[in-house]
Amino acid sequence: MTTSLDTWRESGTWLRIGDYNIFTRMEGQGKPLLMLHGFPTASYDYARLVPLLADRYRCILFDFLGFGFSDKPRPHHYSLFEQADIAAAVAAQCDGEQCTILTHDMGNSVALELLKRRAFQVDKLVMLNGSVLLKYYRPLITQRLLLNPVTGPLIAGLRLVSKRAFARQFGSVFAHPPEAAEIDAFWSLIGYNDGMGIYHRLIRYLNERKVHEYEWLDALVNHTTMLTVIWGQRDPVSVPRIAQAILERRPDATYYPLDGVGHYPQWEAPELTAGLIRTALG
Repeated sequence: MTTSLDTWRESGTWLRIGDYNIFTRMEGQGKPLLMLHGFPTASYDYARLVPLLADRYRCILFDFLGFGFSDKPRPHHYSLFEQADIAAAVAAQCDGEQCTILTHDMGNSVALELLKRRAFQVDKLVMLNGSVLLKYYRPLITQRLLLNPVTGPLIAGLRLVSKRAFARQFGSVFAHPPEAAEIDAFWSLIGYNDGMGIYHRLIRYLNERKVHEYEWLDALVNHTTMLTVIWGQRDPVSVPRIAQAILERRPDATYYPLDGVGHYPQWEAPELTAGLIRTALG
């Protein structure tokens, strides 16, 4: 049974990091497992996975700045580098200076920046679907429009993305679209504290990825961390060719392709994904 969004929020806390309040949640006991979410949602993406891991790992989750229940400052230049600063600060405050990282989507780039910095000791890295190499990335129409410097501010400023449009576009990255109640939860995370108004600013992380993606992939090659790649094969955005590109650079990695699963393995196939994570992490 999935933890409700209200329960998820009530069982979390807010850490003051720099000038901002960052929603943070810890569950379980054992070795620290820092879990990084993606665009456009929040740490709630892992709500189905955490109960399946918490008996063995201390799951450390947080919402990136501008996402979910964390502060959403405006005007603000949202940056993957700032998100990496926040991730390192959360890990430090949660006594996770030596930990394993589980990451998805936008969080993959943040994780690679952490590897590049060697901000703390990362002994194992588990990567779920994410477009870490943009030449293979297949953005949704909404993503293209939001990233455009003309249409993006217009769409966000006028709040032109409706829940119906979101449900259609967001649901398309799943092999089997989420139920209406699940869409409502994800939509409310985006809308919390008028998050739709900064939607176009948040997606600009793709511009940073375009500039830095190869140096981040080099960091993955040069770091000694054990790597596991778990990839939904029916992802229309972060296509399996991206996973193959990662494996070409890290042939020592363990790869689990998931047939019949889309962009969100942790939501679509939590039991299978948790089992593979437990095998990978030991």
